[in-house]
Amino acid sequence: MSALTIVSDGDPYPALAGNPLTNTGDRLFPGNSYSIADQSYNFTFNYRAGTNTSNPHAVPVGSIGIALNGVILYSPRYNGVTLPGGSSAAPAGFEWNAVTNRASFGADNCGGFPESNGSYHYQSGQFLEYGWKGNTVLEGANTYFSTNTFGTDKFRHANGHSKILGFMFDGYPIYGPYGYSSPLNASSGIEQMLTSYRTKASPATGRSYTYAQFPAGTFIQDYEYVADLGRLDQYNGRYCLTPDFPAGTYAYFLTFNSGDFFAPAYPYIAGTSTKQQRPVGGT
Repeated sequence: MSALTIVSDGDPYPALAGNPLTNTGDRLFPGNSYSIADQSYNFTFNYRAGTNTSNPHAVPVGSIGIALNGVILYSPRYNGVTLPGGSSAAPAGFEWNAVTNRASFGADNCGGFPESNGSYHYQSGQFLEYGWKGNTVLEGANTYFSTNTFGTDKFRHANGHSKILGFMFDGYPIYGPYGYSSPLNASSGIEQMLTSYRTKASPATGRSYTYAQFPAGTFIQDYEYVADLGRLDQYNGRYCLTPDFPAGTYAYFLTFNSGDFFAPAYPYIAGTSTKQQRPVGGT
């Protein structure tokens, strides 16, 4: 098995960031006192694209992968007792969903925000529509994006299948929201890859808040996995053919509400575990 090394300064440029979104001048985050600062990322992990092995690894609070523009991908878990600026405590055994509560973190429309050390990260696929698409600087940054496109959509192959947008630290690729209708048939047509997670019909035991007080999805434990509910497995991926791997690969897909690519759907990037083991911290 080969190793993949990614070196990055972690800055989303040339993708848009901040509120309002921009890739020039200062990128501001109202409600968040921190600013984006260059990092010194040097990640090395097993490259598993083109394979389909399984040794699940629980997803942590923090980094789980990296986007192709060098921005770290985080899980949606936040284990602080209260949200920033909030006073309500999470029940014991429950974690806040940082995506549904993104306003508390001063996140931009890409779902990203900087930490105290200036490290900016994404926690869902909102970056695709808000920060990447239509951004001519990013779209022209490499031939993978700028050629073999689905009309004007630079982040899909000519046949409509999504392109690779990043890598999970377990070594499998992360695609956008489109894949083949039948995972092992490249002639089966293209459709949106939908999540197999849903919010629980009633609050989980121990939640202590009703859905009227805190809507379903406020906490990570509000969700449940239902096999075959959508197109993806519990890791938010599947083994399938792709234009990049016509012989097959396991791959993750960014998930959104059906037909609404501005509305990310849990678990957004990866499920509660990745399919394979990740090096600690991704390094």
